[in-house]
This record gives sequence, structure tokens and C-alpha cells, in this order.
Amino acid sequence: MQMSFPHGMLNATLATIFRSKKGRLLILLFVILTFTSCVEYKIISIQTLKPAEIGISKDFSKAVAVASIYRGIEGVEESLAQAAIDSTAAVEAILTLAESLADSPMMNGIAIPTRVYVRDDASKYILPFTWETVEGLVIEDDADMLISLEYMKVKPSVDSHSFWDGYAKMYYGAISTSIYGYWRVYDVTNQSVVANYLYRDTLIWDQTDYVKVNVGEQIPGFFTAAKYSGYVTGIEFAKQIAPSWMDEQRVYYHRGSGDMKKAAISVQNNEWLNAAQLWQKIIQNPKSNPVLSAKAAFNMALANEMNGKFDVALDWLDNSQEYYPLSGQSWYKRILELRVKVMEKF
Repeated sequence: MQMSFPHGMLNATLATIFRSKKGRLLILLFVILTFTSCVEYKIISIQTLKPAEIGISKDFSKAVAVASIYRGIEGVEESLAQAAIDSTAAVEAILTLAESLADSPMMNGIAIPTRVYVRDDASKYILPFTWETVEGLVIEDDADMLISLEYMKVKPSVDSHSFWDGYAKMYYGAISTSIYGYWRVYDVTNQSVVANYLYRDTLIWDQTDYVKVNVGEQIPGFFTAAKYSGYVTGIEFAKQIAPSWMDEQRVYYHRGSGDMKKAAISVQNNEWLNAAQLWQKIIQNPKSNPVLSAKAAFNMALANEMNGKFDVALDWLDNSQEYYPLSGQSWYKRILELRVKVMEKF
């Protein structure tokens, strides 16, 4: 079998994600197998594409992100303060969402305009926008998809107390934010809501000190905590609707001959073409050393995975199993098969 590689570094493309318990077990067992033979293996980090949890149509030309905010009740200090915290979080959420989506392969670096919509209803049971409102929000950018943070509530809570640690008086302080954020995605062309998502979480910052712990000093202030709460809300929803890059680990054989050692150096220098040429040289006569040939073929499977050629990687792994049975072959095959299934969704 011959294979040609493009010059330069081979980048990881497309993706895999192990969302099921079965998938997580596969990768765990694979890592255990590889670590138990650490003398023969080396570890390499690769980037794979994590699919979106919520499927939305890819047949759109442009998206707009909007934050719905509530200004609070005029003259009521508590209402105005809470509205300011919620608005800070909501604006940060859509800005973060827009940046995250622009970095996603779904958008390919296309900037997403952001808007703010002021609503009168303070209830968390927010009805969808009317289509007249939707069209008014997207018309300026001629967008056909609206991603809307319909409701954002961030409730801060502060805790503080002193205690004796046996040597001195100590002070403890904490601020926490409970987050309630509700998202919708509107398909403008077909006038349909294609996604609904409720994000709930609680974030906590705490500190122990020899002096009293104050909000805005040793721990974040209310608006800083609100801003970070919005950041998390935007990041998490971006992961739900768009594929994103994530780091994984793979292993390869690096011992057995001089060419294997040279190839390992090439891998460390991201010179996959050179490494592949050395591995193919070893495999030219597999019967003379079936174990080493199996290891070289296993490495060729990894090289092709790195290049996004999963079917070719599976062929090389089959060759590796044919030459000689190795401990990680079956598990690596399952991983590659999962990546092929994920690729079919794009």
C-alpha cells in the first residue's frame, strides 16, 4: 500500500466525540492499554472536532446574536441593580457566543453581528419573539438566522465568617452566582424555532485570609462575577449548537529499529511525511519482522488519522493486525470507526 502526504505539518481535521458511556469506556481502556506499555509507546496530542449537541440547519447564510435585557423598575433601587447585573451578564454572553461561533468550523471565521433588545416583561417565562420582531432584528444584516438569549438572570450571594485555625484568627469570604439563561434559535426563512436551550449553573469564588475578605478585593465584585457568568453562558451555548475543537491523546510506537527511532524524532518535529516514509520502508518486507511491521503499520494508521483520512487509517490498522496482534489495535479501531460515524454527520 502506498500513500502520499502533503508537504508540511499534517493537521487534525474533522472529528470525534465520546458522549456515551460506551465511548468513554473505549477511550479509557485504550489509554490504560497504552500506558501499561509505556516503554514502547509515546504519547502525542491531537485536536479533534467535537460535534454540536443540538443540531441546527447548516443551510443559512448569516446569523445575528441578540441579548434580551430588562431595564428594571424606575425608582426601585433593588430592581435597577438586579437589572444592571443581568444586563452585564447577557451582553457578555452574546459577545462570547459570537466570538466562539466565529472560531467554529461552522462559521469559518465569519463575524456575527450582535444586538440588544429591551423587553418589558421581567418574567422568566418568556414567549418567543413575534416574526415581525425577528425580522426587525435581522433586516439590517440581511441575516436568515437569529440566535437569541431570551432571558438572563444572575443572582449573586455573599458569605463571610471568621474562624480560629489553631494559630490565628482567619477570615473566609465567598461570592456565588446562580445562573439561569434561556436561549432560542430562529430560522428566519422558514419562520420556525429550531433550538431551545436552558442553561443553569452556580459559580463560586472563595478566599481565606488573615484580614477580612471583601467583595471586589480578594474575591470578584458583583459585576465582575456577573460578567464571568455571562462568559460561561455564552461558551456553553456555543458548544451546544456548533462543532468545536478539543484536545485528545494518541500513542505511537517509537522503538524496535533505527528507522523507528528516526521516525519518532520526525513526529516530535511535526515532520509526518518523513516519518511515514520511514515506516513504509519498514513495512516493505513484513514477513522478515512481523512485530515491527505491525507497529509501523499502526503508526501509519495514526498518520492518516492526523491527515483526516480515517478510511485509509482503518486500512493500515487492518494491515497491522494482519502482520501481528498488538494490544491496542482493536481499541484504536473502535476509536477510528467512531470518528468515521461522526464525520458522516457533517
